[in-house]
Amino acid sequence: MPRLTLVVERKPVHVYDVGSFVINIGRGEDMQVMIDNVSVSRRQAQIRLESDGRWTVQDLGSANGTFLNGRRLTDATPLKRGDEISFGKFSLFFESPLAEPVAEADFAPNGKPGLTTETFAMNMADVERLQHALALKRRAQLQWEAKGTAGTFYLDGGAALVGRSPLCDLQVPAGPARHVLVSRGTAGFEVRNLSRWCRMRVNGWGVERAVLNSGDTIEVGGLRLKFLDNLTHSAPLAGRTVEMSEGPKP
Repeated sequence: MPRLTLVVERKPVHVYDVGSFVINIGRGEDMQVMIDNVSVSRRQAQIRLESDGRWTVQDLGSANGTFLNGRRLTDATPLKRGDEISFGKFSLFFESPLAEPVAEADFAPNGKPGLTTETFAMNMADVERLQHALALKRRAQLQWEAKGTAGTFYLDGGAALVGRSPLCDLQVPAGPARHVLVSRGTAGFEVRNLSRWCRMRVNGWGVERAVLNSGDTIEVGGLRLKFLDNLTHSAPLAGRTVEMSEGPKP
């Protein structure tokens, strides 16, 4: 059965081990995933196991809409591992355990106090901008510095060739034509030195290849990279099992 991880911006908050075929999400007290926040509708979205064995997600007519991987849902859409279901500043990652939970938050994901009775409706353009900004924050990224310039590169495709050449995914102003390759493997993201003349250091250690953790620094040939990925897999969070009796749709 799948696992859902609730995230606000880049911070993981709670893990749900799904033990039912239908999961309703919203601000209402009868929701299996209850999020007490004015940006969330009483009935926000539903995740369901279909008769063909696929999991789908659909919006339940919420005020501000539900998004799947940054795209607004218009009807039931199949889910795959790692998909991000988002609404307002919240996201649920489908079968994707994250880092350690947040100790304090300005909302109660499963609590009773301070339940609101109305949904604050945002302008649709503002909703789209918020979803885009938050989606960017959550992506694996490289923050780079070289020759007094700096920038951020998002690892959308799961891999990036870094160097001075215009053929590189991330073109930088210092170092060899091809510096390093950052790619996603079975153990997570890793970096490989492609330069024959420049030594690569990861967190100060000279290496040719290394598995990356969020916050690691990579230095090679006048280029400094900082890898950020708060959504990498790690030890599971303490969570609870969601149980319901309803079965799949016929």
